[in-house]
Amino acid sequence: MIFADKIKTMKTNFYVRRGHSILDSREAYKLWSQFYDSENDNLVLHSDSIILKKLLAMANLNGKTILDYGSGTGRNWNELLGHHPSRIIGCDKSPEMLNELKIKYPAAETYLVGNNKLDFLKNKQCDTIISTLVVSHIQDIKKIIYEWNRVLKDSCDVIITDLHPILFRKGGARTFNHIGSTYKIENFIHDVWRIVDLFSFLGFWKVNLIEEFIDEDVKPFYVKKDALNVYEKFKGLPFIYGLHLSRMYADKKY
Repeated sequence: MIFADKIKTMKTNFYVRRGHSILDSREAYKLWSQFYDSENDNLVLHSDSIILKKLLAMANLNGKTILDYGSGTGRNWNELLGHHPSRIIGCDKSPEMLNELKIKYPAAETYLVGNNKLDFLKNKQCDTIISTLVVSHIQDIKKIIYEWNRVLKDSCDVIITDLHPILFRKGGARTFNHIGSTYKIENFIHDVWRIVDLFSFLGFWKVNLIEEFIDEDVKPFYVKKDALNVYEKFKGLPFIYGLHLSRMYADKKY
C-alpha cells in the first residue's frame, strides 16, 4: 500500500471529536478480534460475564431460540449452552469477530449484519434476544428495538448489558490496546430509562436492573494496569449495567 492510500484509510477509519481520534466500531473490532478472548484482566469483560450470569438466572432458556445480537467471538456461548437452548443464532457487524466464533463453534449459525435489519429472521421466530456490550455502538436504538420486537415471539425476554451511559457522560470511553497504542471506539449514549421506556411501549416489563460501580472491589484492576489516576477520576460512578426485560406473562407486572 502506498503512503497516499494509508492516509486515505486513516481518514476513513477515524473520526476526530473534541481532540481525540476515535475508531469506528467496525474497524475497532477488526483489530480487537485478534486478542479479544484473551483479555483476562479486562474489568468490563470480567464484570459483564458476572452480570450476565445473574440475569440469565431469571430467564428460562431451556428449549428456546436465542438471538445473540452482536455475538462477537461467542464469548458468552458456553454460558448460554449451559442453559440448554434449542437454537442459538449469532449475528455481528464484524466478520473478523464471527470468524473467531466459528473457530470455537464450527457448526454455529451466524449472520453478518450491516444495518438495522434482521432479514435472515422471520416474524416471531425468537424467544430471547441477548445483546452484551453492544447497545452503545448502535446509533438509532429505537429502530433496532422495533426490529428485535418483530422477530420476537409474544412471550419473550430481552437481556442487555453495556457500559453505563453515566460513565460516557462523565468522559469515560470504551478503549483497547493494540501494539502499544490505545484506541477509543465510537459510542452513542442511550440512557437506561429511555431503553426501558421504548420496551415498555411494546409491552415489556423491567424484571431486573443491575449496576456495578467503580469502587474498592474493582480497584485491583486499575492497580494492575497502573491506572490509579483513572480510578480516582471515575470512583463512585456506575461503569456497567445489565437489564432484563420480559413479555413472558402478559397479565403479570414485575
